[in-house]
Amino acid sequence: MSRFIRLCTALVVLTMLSPALSAAPPTKAAAASTAAARFADYGHAGTFLLQRDGARPQTLHDDAWAATPLRPASTFKVMLSLIALETGALRSADEVVKWDGKPYPRKPEWQKDMALREAMQTSSENYFGTLATRIGHERLAEWVKRVGYGNGRVGSNPPRVWHDGVLTVTAQQQVAFIDRLRRGDLPFSANTIATVKAAMLDSETDGRRLYGKTGTHLDNGTGNAWWIGWVEGGKAPATSFVLGVQLKKMDDRAKRIALGKQLLRDAGALR
Repeated sequence: MSRFIRLCTALVVLTMLSPALSAAPPTKAAAASTAAARFADYGHAGTFLLQRDGARPQTLHDDAWAATPLRPASTFKVMLSLIALETGALRSADEVVKWDGKPYPRKPEWQKDMALREAMQTSSENYFGTLATRIGHERLAEWVKRVGYGNGRVGSNPPRVWHDGVLTVTAQQQVAFIDRLRRGDLPFSANTIATVKAAMLDSETDGRRLYGKTGTHLDNGTGNAWWIGWVEGGKAPATSFVLGVQLKKMDDRAKRIALGKQLLRDAGALR
């Protein structure tokens, strides 16, 4: 009888566990396979990294690409905003920075005066170029070194530092930086960090908040693009992420973000 009881008990336990097992996250191998298929459909090589709260970063696609130094492009505008607010080069998120009158035929939305949130969402070169000039080379170099951002080097022309190739960053360094920002673990005041995070808010669904910043550099058929940020709120753990894409021709930013969101859903970080 005892043997029969033990058998019945084992069957009950397995039945209870089966839903939990079926809901378990995919293995790293399965996640990597799915990510590879997503990149193949997208048509560009690249990498995708996650760092869940309290865990080590995980590369789900292309370890070699994740370790390749590349231009930060407009993702550096996150760092630039932090420096500008901390040094007083930007008085507040509400300060309106004037358009300098330079035409931007491909980006007419930049041809206006704007404050930080709109500048972050449109990635205005006029706005952030003005901030970089106000900060100046010396302070930019000092803060990049202090934070340990990328390779720690800054070019001589402040409005071009995120494009000129002197400053580089790997996807691994990107996820380390953005996770530190998410956790407030950067050498900036709490108010500065909160202000920049608010400007990066993309959307909120079912209590889950998505923050992000894109960046694109393409010159003579060679370049790279990014989407970096984090997801937090709700019952799931906060998750920082970096999507890096190799470019031989210009990609579509909306499709790049759509790829990143699908990869986040695959990983269970986003609905």
